[in-house]
Amino acid sequence: MGTDNLHHKRKAKSVNEFARKKAGRAPYARVLIVCEGEKTEPNYFNGLRDHLALNNANVVVTGECGSSPVSIVEYAMHRYQDEQRAGDSFDKVFCVFDRDAHDT
Repeated sequence: MGTDNLHHKRKAKSVNEFARKKAGRAPYARVLIVCEGEKTEPNYFNGLRDHLALNNANVVVTGECGSSPVSIVEYAMHRYQDEQRAGDSFDKVFCVFDRDAHDT
């Protein structure tokens, strides 16, 4: 009856067993969406982001750049470069504008 290992000591765990496990999947892409309008388009994309349950840190929607397509693209380029200098750049950048009669 009983075991033969009455005085058996546990083997000490190695450092590798206490180390955190590496991430199992790649992090989500970081996306910047620059819109022409200040309310309508950002509200649409923010609603879509909420509906798809995407993280606010991964999808940034802004509409504070003006209405001409050139100003939208320039703002997107500056914002991308600023974030890149800060060390956390966007993986994708989208510019959204209406196809109206713009001068530029």
